Amino acid sequence: MLAMTSPLYTIGAPAWSRNDSLLFTGEFVMSTWHGEGGLPHNVINDVVRDPRGFLWLGTQGGVARFDGRYFIDYPMPDEFAQGRHEIRALAVEDERTLVMLTGHGKLVRLRDGKFEPHPADAFQGNSSAVDLAVDEMGALWIGTMAPVSLMRWDGRRMETFGPESGIGRRSSRFCIVPDGKERTWVASGEFLGWYDADGLHRHEPLPDYSVMAAKARDGGLWIAGRDRLAKFENGNLSIVLAGPDWPAARVGIQDIYETSDGVLWLATRRDGVLRLIDGKLERLPLRHDRVESINEDTDGNVWLGTNGGGLIRLKRKHHVLINSAMGMPKDASSSVTEDETGALWFANQSGGVVRIKNGLTLAIPTESGGIPYASNICADQRGTVWIGALDGLYSAVVQAHDDARTLRRLEINIAGVQTLFCARDGDVWTSWRNGRLGRLRDGKLREFTNKEGWPGKRIAGVIGRQGSCGPEIWVATNYGQLLKLAKDGESFEEQPLPPRLKTTHIYACHMDAANRFWLATSAGLLLWDEPKPMLFTCADGFPDDILYQVISDDHNRLWLSSRRGIFCVEIDKLLAAKSGPGRPVSVTLFGRDDNLEGLSGMIGGQPMTWKGRDGRVWFATYRGVAGFDATGSSIETAGEPPVYIDSLSANGVAIAIHSDNSQEPLRIGPNAMQVEFSFAALNFSSPERMHVRRVLEGFDLDWIDATGERSCVYSRLPPGKYVFRVETMGGGAPGSQSSLVIEVAAAWWQTGWFRAGIALVIVCAVAWVARRVSNRILRQRLRRLELEKALDRERARIARDLHDELGSRMSQVGFVADSVCRKAGDPRQKEKLSELVTQSRELVEDLHRIVWTVNPQNDSWQRLAAYISRYTQRLLHDTPITCTIDGVDAIPDIPVTPEIRHHFVAITKEALNNTLKYAQADHIKIQMNADNGHFKMSISDNGRGFDPAALRKDDHYGLENMRERMAEAGGRIEIKSQPGEGAQIMLDISLQYRPPHPIPGNGG
Repeated sequence: MLAMTSPLYTIGAPAWSRNDSLLFTGEFVMSTWHGEGGLPHNVINDVVRDPRGFLWLGTQGGVARFDGRYFIDYPMPDEFAQGRHEIRALAVEDERTLVMLTGHGKLVRLRDGKFEPHPADAFQGNSSAVDLAVDEMGALWIGTMAPVSLMRWDGRRMETFGPESGIGRRSSRFCIVPDGKERTWVASGEFLGWYDADGLHRHEPLPDYSVMAAKARDGGLWIAGRDRLAKFENGNLSIVLAGPDWPAARVGIQDIYETSDGVLWLATRRDGVLRLIDGKLERLPLRHDRVESINEDTDGNVWLGTNGGGLIRLKRKHHVLINSAMGMPKDASSSVTEDETGALWFANQSGGVVRIKNGLTLAIPTESGGIPYASNICADQRGTVWIGALDGLYSAVVQAHDDARTLRRLEINIAGVQTLFCARDGDVWTSWRNGRLGRLRDGKLREFTNKEGWPGKRIAGVIGRQGSCGPEIWVATNYGQLLKLAKDGESFEEQPLPPRLKTTHIYACHMDAANRFWLATSAGLLLWDEPKPMLFTCADGFPDDILYQVISDDHNRLWLSSRRGIFCVEIDKLLAAKSGPGRPVSVTLFGRDDNLEGLSGMIGGQPMTWKGRDGRVWFATYRGVAGFDATGSSIETAGEPPVYIDSLSANGVAIAIHSDNSQEPLRIGPNAMQVEFSFAALNFSSPERMHVRRVLEGFDLDWIDATGERSCVYSRLPPGKYVFRVETMGGGAPGSQSSLVIEVAAAWWQTGWFRAGIALVIVCAVAWVARRVSNRILRQRLRRLELEKALDRERARIARDLHDELGSRMSQVGFVADSVCRKAGDPRQKEKLSELVTQSRELVEDLHRIVWTVNPQNDSWQRLAAYISRYTQRLLHDTPITCTIDGVDAIPDIPVTPEIRHHFVAITKEALNNTLKYAQADHIKIQMNADNGHFKMSISDNGRGFDPAALRKDDHYGLENMRERMAEAGGRIEIKSQPGEGAQIMLDISLQYRPPHPIPGNGG
């Protein structure tokens, strides 16, 4: 279950009641988790940490593991719980094994998520166990109440130490402390001693009563008794606190723990938690006074298990928020600066000008005692602080005595100051209402106008930059303009920005230590560089594209404010991510984990950010001025957040996994319908900032965002080898990765031999089907060839019969008619007989054409072209028309159907007859060619021509008949003619052979 926390609040002494150098020291942000957030119960009896870094919580409602974000509850089976789910104590045996003491005093072991009885439980007898510990040798220590005794189980035998060994009374708990020298110290009640290979030894004399002990980080022991706190080292006991300074008898100590920073923490029964700092106890107030257990996570955060108050995290604070709660007149300050003495100055708007130094907050009035509405404030390097107000420009002297500090108003005619910038040469640049800009030098204001290149726009910021020829002044406007002061110092020159930024707003500008020019805009962060500017956006890992403020610290980091909060990023990583696109850069966003949720920077003036001499950075926000401790090389104390693969299951059955990132594959049986991976990422300082992603290599195409996930399921994985990887990203620290190799076994029907057999069967089946189909096609082709041969024989017989019988008889008719015509004396009879002779000759010619068409020996394009040539020459032989025929020899001798030959000859005859009857031409040209698989023929004359469109209604030239024939043949015809310009008919048809349709009744 996702661990939800209660609202955060800050504990510790007020920030300004001490020296500024301790501003961030001793402060904590406290977060609390309760039952509704996944905690099994709000009463926590014990908190322990395992070797991997997980926190384990023993509560009245059971045991749970915590990774900083999620509680994993482990419900105890009824055979162990017996109706009572309380866990009194916890101890860690190894990385995957936890020992716990149930509410009935039974010892139970939790290993790899499974409960089992602990072998030592059988040797407890009737004693009532209350405490657990595991020493360096792996032995289990058990503290009992009735009777009071200590037991030690080494895996083979149980040793019991009672009153005869000096153990007769118990403090709040038995303290078992390994010292790293094969000795284990034991403290409780009126006993202090150690255990080694020779047994249990009592230390004499007893330093105190109601003794408790904890390991000191620098060696030795902390000894907390009823009357004093002492440190025991090298056999010597030194008193640290005693008497009135040591309240153990009053508060009741429950636990004692020294954290990695050397601070001793005391959990009490009546007074919350105490810290020993510089020899003095400091109380941290909590909402619940009774604290049962203290522990520390891998990030250095302190965790408290309370009696009814849930789980508490104390995270060291790296920021401060200066507002009315810290003594300011008003919450919001619109500008902040630091003078040469290290004092902070604030433009507190209607609260006026406020100065803070050495914990003293001072509101500075004007010379007349008034409080101006301060909007901007900036300290120069010459001992003066400049203040922009609604009614003008003020100044204050840095080195003045506090009682004599006043604000002096300059006698210049400006109002509504929006920007202040103090240049190194002593000039003060300021902007005021309506986008006006001026330079204050030696008390005189020089205003820039359109004549000097100033556009009169509202200013986003003014900065100084070291140019190639010396210092430069740059000005950015809110409306996407960037200008540089010319060398003469009296005019401005606009500098080019990327075209896509022309319509964006610029909110702030900054020059870092490397002379890089940064612009915070409404489209992202722009690194302005004349040859190649770079824009950084959400695609590069930023939480937001709209950025309000930008400043750099002493460790090459950029700090930025946005709508999503304030964040920082390392400049080197930012530039590397841009030069090598891929994985987004890691940023540190300050939010809920830091009690800065909803913190948004202000816009509209300058300076709204400032870097102090001590390295801290300051932001003006709507909740007050936020200061961040940027003095260290790392913002977070957390190191690389680890990630672990917890478990693997197939079809709901758990599979034991390796304890490390072993590359030896885990075998998963066949028929795995669902394979589930469970994983956990540890981040106790900033879990909300951490992102997790995963990939199953061999199945997933790319990384998948797994933030917020604890497990993932893959269904029906094909047989093969896979590598599951999960890694952390962000959270202000570099990421880590964990991997697991699995191998899914193949079912018998997924094996190679089975697939080969199936492939062989398929190949054989395809070959058999192909053979059957091939034989069928072959038989069809044979039948078709037989039909074609029968058709050819029939066509040859018809041609022969027509030629031999009908042709000879038509010739005889013509011969008889010609003889009669010559002997006839009547002119009318002679005319009729002459017509008969002519028609008989034409019929003979037509008969020859039909016979030629029907004859299968003429079924080729080359013979068609030759026939057209001969026919044309015979037809025009006795006419005055000359003829040119080209291309006959270039036509290939490939098959053509009788239908196409018939249509082409008919169209040629129709075209030539039209020329003879109507064209009045004296020359005809026929052009043939075979090109790109097409037969093309053109018939043209130089006659009187005609209008093809006008003849569509009265087609006595037979043009529509020609078109129909070409359509039936599957070709195209184009007729071109104009009156007086002759005519041209162009035919185009594919040379591809299409067999003739069989004659019905002749088979098939």
